[in-house]
Amino acid sequence: MYTAVFGITCLLLPLLGSGQFIDMSCGIRAPDPSLMRVQNGTVARMTSSPWMVFLHSTAGRFVCGGTLITHRLVLTAAHCLFPGTELIARLGEYDREDFEQCHGSYCLFRTEANVERAFKHRYYDPGTMVNDIAILRLAKRVEYTDSIRPICIVWTTRWRNYINSLTPLTGTGWGVTESANDSAKLNTVDLNRQPPEICRLYTTRTITNTQFCAGNWASNLCNGDSGGPVGALIQFQKTQRFIQVGIASYTNKACSKASVFTDVLSFVDWILKVQTYHS
Repeated sequence: MYTAVFGITCLLLPLLGSGQFIDMSCGIRAPDPSLMRVQNGTVARMTSSPWMVFLHSTAGRFVCGGTLITHRLVLTAAHCLFPGTELIARLGEYDREDFEQCHGSYCLFRTEANVERAFKHRYYDPGTMVNDIAILRLAKRVEYTDSIRPICIVWTTRWRNYINSLTPLTGTGWGVTESANDSAKLNTVDLNRQPPEICRLYTTRTITNTQFCAGNWASNLCNGDSGGPVGALIQFQKTQRFIQVGIASYTNKACSKASVFTDVLSFVDWILKVQTYHS
């Protein structure tokens, strides 16, 4: 993998036009044939998150989560990129221990794609974790199916007030659970927004206006959930869409009380620039 640094239930929606997302095929879930049950979270429904990307090394080691945002681009955290580590993106993943099979009319078919290039934000600071955002370009175009679909990325900052009002936010990942092991099945948890002071108290870092704080006293994201999304299901033009609001960045050692997230809307110009030249 070549790593490049590239710089630069429902409330009323803003009165905007139809083309509000980077990929208008985004954020739509297939009907769920099952009702199945993160740190004190629950097992996600099988069809809940077709945009989730399971990032692993060529040696098979799980590295981070991510989200598919176009046919060839994956959004993740900058701290998920390690020198000398080539990444492979697995799409359509749900249960890491389950073979591909159909559950009623819904079939879990995975596909993998090498990451041929990575774009880390120029001003990412590993000391403060500010600008913790990266985009991965896949070596092949991924076709959309019921189990592989992009998440919605809002491209206009006119959504700012609406997005800031969304709470709780739903997070998903295969990270450490209360059993202290990575989860085989995709887990989900609803997190309430918290004042910045809560994150400063529990993580000892001051967050900026391109980050936000969220978490619960009894549930939170944890190690291994990094790079994955938090977002919300909204009603957009008579269709329910899941929009990504944040990227899981860091938490505390206990994985409790509060986590810090990269605010996606703050980086939409950067995302659009990468998409324009490298999608």
